[in-house]
Amino acid sequence: MAKEKCINCNAKPGKRKCLKKDGSLICPVCCATIRNEECAECGYYQASAEFEQKKQEKESTSSGSYFGSPAMQKSIMEASMDLMNSQAAVGTAYDKDPDKFLSDSFTFFSTEEFSEFAFTDEEIDMIIKELGEPSATEGWFHTEEGTDYYSKAVGMIMSDKKFREFSKTMMAVFLKYYRKNEFGKAWLLLSNANRIMEGDFVVPFSVMMFFRGISRWKLGRG
Repeated sequence: MAKEKCINCNAKPGKRKCLKKDGSLICPVCCATIRNEECAECGYYQASAEFEQKKQEKESTSSGSYFGSPAMQKSIMEASMDLMNSQAAVGTAYDKDPDKFLSDSFTFFSTEEFSEFAFTDEEIDMIIKELGEPSATEGWFHTEEGTDYYSKAVGMIMSDKKFREFSKTMMAVFLKYYRKNEFGKAWLLLSNANRIMEGDFVVPFSVMMFFRGISRWKLGRG
């Protein structure tokens, strides 16, 4: 019995069910050629995307880039420019209302999606060893002593290597929301990343990472 031919090229044997072709069989070559973000539910697309991500991570590690592979950097640059040109009002609104920027950022970074982002146990141990334990007094971090502790602690962790690690992650999430047309969230990520690049570590993302690590350290002692 002859094998069913690919619905797309009608030449090679169809071996995979294609969601874009209403479940008809498609050959692997055509699958790789025509798949895009519309194929997000397809296992072949997911496997390909995972492979590509690992490939980009490997390339970015070897190239020493802050934002991944050259292809990743190109995507970030294009998305950033488009966002600034077509959605400038969103960014302007945040520039005029820094309190809203901070509030929206903290709300955004408090979601489950970012719950894994925290200073590691090793990093917190290094902070404690160098600076001592932070005060357990309520509101201590809002005092001059507490602010100084936070600034020194984050300065210790925000090494070039650490910045490279999470800047690539932030930009990957930035691209995700940009492509979903959720421009408010994309602006928040881009704005936080820009502030970090300028050396301003007292931004919501850094604050959340620090205090999540401290909270986990406190729980570990209990």
